[in-house]
Amino acid sequence: MMILVLGLVITWILAAPAAAMPPALHEAARTIAENILGPGQVRSVRATDDGSQLLIRWESPTYRPANGVPANRDLMYGEAVLATNALLGQLRQVARIRFTILQGGQMLATGESSRGHGLSLQFSSGLGGGMYTPPEPKVDRRPATRGTAQEI
Repeated sequence: MMILVLGLVITWILAAPAAAMPPALHEAARTIAENILGPGQVRSVRATDDGSQLLIRWESPTYRPANGVPANRDLMYGEAVLATNALLGQLRQVARIRFTILQGGQMLATGESSRGHGLSLQFSSGLGGGMYTPPEPKVDRRPATRGTAQEI
């Protein structure tokens, strides 16, 4: 009987650190995200039992009604890229992040970022709806000059 009790106590002690892992993951994710988004911006963080997925909600630090829809969409995409890439870069066990961007409790956008697949962002109807498509980069198409460094 004593061996059975001892076995149960040892099993309980060994299982306790495994049960403590998700709160540590939550706090690490919150800290990383708030380093990017600002203190107090993260409203909630949840992780799956195995820690491979995060569910996170944050208040947008970049959204301003005066910016207009196109600028807000670009800024919010940028904040989502920065926050999710920081999380994926630091938390190696996390493979996918699902997130919601809020303003005063109102949902502005939802999205997902995963290793190897990049980020997708869906805006609310108030921000034009639809998926975000980053603008094409502007490339200088002027022909190269043929001269020495001093001439250029």
